Amino acid sequence: MAFLQSGIFVRHDPQGAPVPLVVDVSRSGRVYPKEFRSPLPFTVLHDNVSMYVEDLLAAAPEVGGTMLYCCFPNTFMDVNRKEDDLDPAVIEGKWPTPLNPSPVAIRGLGLIKTKSRYGEPMQEKKLTVTEIQERFDVYYHPYHRELKRVIDDTYAKQGLVWQLSCHCMSAIGAPTHADAGQPRADFCLGNIQYTTSSKEFVDYVAAEIKKLGYSVTINTPYEGNELNRRHGAPGKGIESIMVEINKKLFMDTKTFRKTAGFDELKANLDKLLGTLAAEAAKRSKNKAS
Repeated sequence: MAFLQSGIFVRHDPQGAPVPLVVDVSRSGRVYPKEFRSPLPFTVLHDNVSMYVEDLLAAAPEVGGTMLYCCFPNTFMDVNRKEDDLDPAVIEGKWPTPLNPSPVAIRGLGLIKTKSRYGEPMQEKKLTVTEIQERFDVYYHPYHRELKRVIDDTYAKQGLVWQLSCHCMSAIGAPTHADAGQPRADFCLGNIQYTTSSKEFVDYVAAEIKKLGYSVTINTPYEGNELNRRHGAPGKGIESIMVEINKKLFMDTKTFRKTAGFDELKANLDKLLGTLAAEAAKRSKNKAS
């Protein structure tokens, strides 16, 4: 069963017996708000979307998990960034509270993007304080409230939560990224330097992915961000990791079309989700007994 908040998120509830697995897909949204303007050609703009990730992980509800999909693009407002991770250069006027832009935001890839992955200007003009606050109220906060509700409800019922925050990444680091020009593994898992999940959990997921024949890195070139930071609490049994999937495995980045590799990758991710769901259910049952 799916629940839609138009233009904001789609929640896919478990089919059958629920398990403590939550998959959030926050950067694959393609519903461009009417008020979103950019001087970039659509091809360049759309290249910043983590396309097909919701399709690759679509089996999550089938194995008893919950999937939350963000409908709007991360180039409009990135729900995987902190609320104060905002470059003052994008604001017309004075922001009412202190800002704490990260080095990533200064490079143009913060809460509201000022540059594309390849460094082109993203914004047509500066945004007023009112415009940005509206994005928080209408888009950012509702998505975060729903994800928190799902995780809190799952934890209350199951006694633990395994959260996978899923995206896709380019095969080689873009000029605005810390690993510019460097080739990347098939998968990157992140837990913000072992703070949002236990070492045991991230190593377990990495091992299961490697069993499927893929290469995996942990916390490099990405380590996870706000969606993990807000919810990860391994001491309580809430394991939260980022999962980045290399685009070279499933799509042509010039045409944005799926390649022949998509079906094989999807089948392997179906297996992975099934394995994680069964193990999570077993641990939840053992905890309750």
